[in-house]
Amino acid sequence: MGDVMRLFKSPLGKLFHNPKILAVAVAIAAPAAARADVIVQNTGVTGFPGTFNFIGYNSSNVAFGQPVASKFLEFGGRFHPQGSNADAAFLASTTVTATQNGVTFNVPAGNSIPDPNLFDRRIAYNPNLLGSWQLTVTNPNYSNSPLVVNTAAINPNIGAPPFITGIAISGASNATTTPTITWNAPAFTPPSGYNQATRIFIVDLNNNKQTIWRADLPSSQTSYTIPAAANLSANGHYGIVIRDDYRIQSNATTGASSHSFFDFHPTAISQFNGPVYVPVSSLNAVGETVYSFHIDVTHGQSYNLDPAAALGYIFSVGATGPNFASVILPELGLGHPYGLYIWNGSTYVHAADLLANTLYDFGPGGVSKFKVLGIDESLGLDPNNSTAFVTKVTFTGDGLFTGTMTAITAVPEPSTWAMMILGFAGIGFLAYRRRNRAAALATA
Repeated sequence: MGDVMRLFKSPLGKLFHNPKILAVAVAIAAPAAARADVIVQNTGVTGFPGTFNFIGYNSSNVAFGQPVASKFLEFGGRFHPQGSNADAAFLASTTVTATQNGVTFNVPAGNSIPDPNLFDRRIAYNPNLLGSWQLTVTNPNYSNSPLVVNTAAINPNIGAPPFITGIAISGASNATTTPTITWNAPAFTPPSGYNQATRIFIVDLNNNKQTIWRADLPSSQTSYTIPAAANLSANGHYGIVIRDDYRIQSNATTGASSHSFFDFHPTAISQFNGPVYVPVSSLNAVGETVYSFHIDVTHGQSYNLDPAAALGYIFSVGATGPNFASVILPELGLGHPYGLYIWNGSTYVHAADLLANTLYDFGPGGVSKFKVLGIDESLGLDPNNSTAFVTKVTFTGDGLFTGTMTAITAVPEPSTWAMMILGFAGIGFLAYRRRNRAAALATA
C-alpha cells in the first residue's frame, strides 16, 4: 500500500490527478469483454431477418383473444450480442424503440422459444405509418449502443395473402401429442418482386400464449405433423397459427401476411375415427361464440366437427351447402341423453332424446339447423374451446359446407325446459343416477 501511495505522489503519479487522464486510464483498465462485444442484427440466420415491417391480417379466434378479424401493422427486429445467441440477459436489459413520422413506440422482447432474439411490436392498421421505421437498440453494456437501423417500407398496394381453410387435426389415441394438421391453401400469385412463404406456429394458450414451436414450409405443403420435440401435453390447450406471407426475396422481410388462427386440445383428437375439422371462432353481435366451418363435403361421408359447448349448441348449414343428414354426439359421462331439437322453419321442435355415440338420421332431405341441449353445466365445458365437443355429422349431398355452430351459454327459456322434462320423463332412473353422481362429485 505504501508503494502505491509513493507512486501516486511522484511526478508520474501526479498525472492521474487530471480527471481526463484518470478517465482514460480507467477505460483502459476496464475488462475488455465489457466493451468489446457489440449488438448485431440476426441477419445470418435463414428465415429470420434482422428487421421486418409488414401489413398483417388476422382471422378471428376467441381463444386467442381475437373476437373479430383484424388488420394490423407489425414491425421490429432480431438483435443479440455478437458473441452469443439467445441471450436472455440481453433481452431483459435491452430496450428497442421504433420511430416514424414523429410517432414512437416501444418494441418489447418477444415471447418465443424458437425465435429467441425477437423484438416485436403490433399496432392497429394506420395508412400513415407504412414507411420505414427507425429502430433504436439501446443497451449500455455494449460498445455500439445505441444501434440505429431502419426497416424497409411497406408497399401500400401489396394486397392480402388469402387465409387457409378446412383445417383438420388427426392422430391415434396413443399419439395425440404429435397430431397431423392438414389444410386447404387457396391458389394465388404473389406480387412482382415477392415470393410466397408458409409458416406454422404452435402456441401454448395455457402459458401466456407463448410460441413454443415454429416451422417454415414450402408454399405447396398443406400438412404438418407436430414433432415430439414440441413437447405438447395431452391435457394442454394449444393454438395453431398458419401464416401465408408475401416476402421480399432478397432479405426475407415480409410485406404482407395472413394469419389463420385455430385452437385444439390433444385429448379431443381421438374421440372418433378420422380427422377432426376445427372451426374459426368469433363473437356475434350479442356476444355469443360462433364457430364457422369451410369444408368440401361428400354425400355419405362422415365429418368430425369440433366446436365447443357450455350448455348446448346450435348447428346451421351455410347459404348454399347441403343439409345435415345425420349426427352422432360424443360421450361426456352425462348419465342421461341429450335433448335434440330440429328447426321446422319457424321454431325448434323436440326430435329425440339421443344417447351418446348413437346415430340419429334426420330423414329425407335432412335439416338445415339442429340444436342440442342437456349438457351439464357442472362439466365445465368452455364455450371458447373449439375442441371440447367433437360431433360427427353426414350431409345430404356434395358441396361446400360453410356452416356455423353457436355455443349456448345461457339457461334455456322455461318452455324449452318443459319440452326437455317431457322428453326425459321416461328415464327418471337415469336422471336420478346423474343427480347422485353429481352430489358425489361435489363432496369428493
